[in-house]
Formats: sequence, C-alpha cells, structure tokens
Amino acid sequence: MKTLTNKRFIVFSFVYYAVFTILMVVGSVFDLTVGKAIFNPENSFAEFMETFGQFVYWGMWGPALTVIFLCRRDLNESLDVIGKVFPFIKPVKNTDGKPYKICNSAVKIILTAGFFVLTVVGWKKLIENVTKNILLNMGKEDLPAVAYFAISAVVAVIGIILFRKIDRKTLKKLEAVALAGVLFGILCKLTEECKTITQRVRLREMVAYSNGFLNEKGLSEGKYSPLTSSMIEKTDFSAFTPWYKIGDAMGIYNRADSFPSGHTVYSCTLFILYFLCVASEKIKKFIPAALCISFAYVGVMGYTRMVTGAHYLTDVASAALLGYTFFIIVKVIYEKFTRKGIIG
Repeated sequence: MKTLTNKRFIVFSFVYYAVFTILMVVGSVFDLTVGKAIFNPENSFAEFMETFGQFVYWGMWGPALTVIFLCRRDLNESLDVIGKVFPFIKPVKNTDGKPYKICNSAVKIILTAGFFVLTVVGWKKLIENVTKNILLNMGKEDLPAVAYFAISAVVAVIGIILFRKIDRKTLKKLEAVALAGVLFGILCKLTEECKTITQRVRLREMVAYSNGFLNEKGLSEGKYSPLTSSMIEKTDFSAFTPWYKIGDAMGIYNRADSFPSGHTVYSCTLFILYFLCVASEKIKKFIPAALCISFAYVGVMGYTRMVTGAHYLTDVASAALLGYTFFIIVKVIYEKFTRKGIIG
C-alpha cells in the first residue's frame, strides 16, 4: 500500500511539474500576449479570489499555533525532543532538585505566555485580513489594531478550549501537521519578501497609468474608477520586461513587484491537506483527492491573477513551481521527523 501510494505521489508530482514548467516556457515567449488576451478586471470571481483567495494561508496559522500551544512541553520533555535532533543534548537526570524545578517552572511560564501570544497573532492573521477586506468593500473604515488583538485573544481562548477536547494521541499527530504548516508558511513568506528583486511592472499598472489613473486601483483626482478590459487598447507596454531580466519602473510605476505571484505561492499552502490525510488512518484514502483539489486551487488562483492583470503567466507558473517545491521540502522533513519519533 505504501509503495503504491509513493508511486501515485511521484506520478502526481511529475504531472504537476510538467504542467507548470510547460506554462513557464510558453509564458517566457508569450507573456504579454496572453496577459493582454485574458485581461478582464471586471470579472467578479477574479476579484473575489484576489480579495479572499489567500484564505487558506491566513486560516492555517490560528489552528496550527493553537495545537502547538496545547502540545507545549516541560523542560525535560523539550530537551528529550531536541536531543533526538542533536544527540549531544541530554535530558536532566536529577529532576527532584530545586534548580531543575525552578528552571522547569520558568520554562513553562515562558512557553505558555510565548505560545499564547503566537496563537493570538495566528488568529489575528485570519480575522484581520478577512474583516479588513470586507470593510474595504463596504466602503467603511478599518478597525483599530487593538480591536483586532482583543477579538483574536477571545477567539484564541475559545480555540484552545475546543481543541483541548481532542485526545492526546491525536493532538500529537496534529502537532506534526501544525509544525509542517508553520514551516511551509514561513517558506512562502520568504518568497514574498523577494518579489521586488526583478522590478517587474504589473500589466494593470501599465493599463492604469496609460489611461490617466494614479495607481492600479483606478485612483484619479481623489476618486476611484475601476479599470476595464477596453483600456488595454490605449496602454503603453514599453515598461514590460520578461521574467529573466531586471525591469525598470522608470520612476513612474509603484508596483514593480510582479514576479513571482504571491497569491499563487500562498495558495500552495492548501497542500497541507496532504499532511492532514497522512496523519489519520481514517482519511488516508483521500490523499489523491487532497492533492488534486490543491492542484486545481493553485491553477484557479494563478488564472484569476492573470485575469485581473496583477500577474503574467510566468509569474504564476514560477510561483506554483516554487510553492510545490516548498511542499516537497516540508514533506521530506515531516516524514523524517515523524519516522524518527521526533514529532507526531
């Protein structure tokens, strides 16, 4: 069964890499042509995906950090886990002595406080992004930061109470999934931070500026007017550059950060479904479905990013390749650590 599953995963990975590599090659030649052909900023579904499509990324932090909070360990347990990675670190033998008890109490307090703060921040990631976008679409002012922290703290406490009902064995397996999710999220975030290196101007920025707007959202003379697909005809695309060349924003364009697509990279975090299926014998049979659903979601996200003019074909193809590679890296680490009993 395991061999069969591995073969299926290899086939799936081959197909995934083949599809997006081909798209990368096609985009390297026809990026601007494809972008102009499917540009349709009035598309409501594409707009919805831009606003809320990163839900899978925002939504994983709260539950993941809640599980990690509940699985926190005392000093000796922590040393035992660390020792499985670094054998020269050993647990304390004399646990009855006063020095150990003092240190253990201090560790418990620090870990409890630290992980609770992280849990609150994790839930805030979801609550703030969703609420902010809803209020923005309604034309209302955003909530103050203190309100988000207060709401997130309440949600974190509720989450801890609910998650505490999960049995310890299951919780330990979920801890491995949670840690995998956190590592996955960090890798995706690092990619986002590198987007300005290529200085690639977005298609919709060129459309906006060529049609008299001050930014890609359609700001002109203090008012917002949505971009339309017909504006493509009056657009100057001289600032366009292929992904393999450093662009030049010419001191005009604000969003010279098109490559790669951040939304598409973040959408790859849906592959966490794979780890959830692996962690439970009852739902392991859904691994192929989880992979296919994640694949489809990444494809839909990438396509909608091109429809809005936010990215080119190579932007989304490269992001999909990067995101899946991160998934493979996390998968290898996850399997190694669970096999050795370090986590899970």
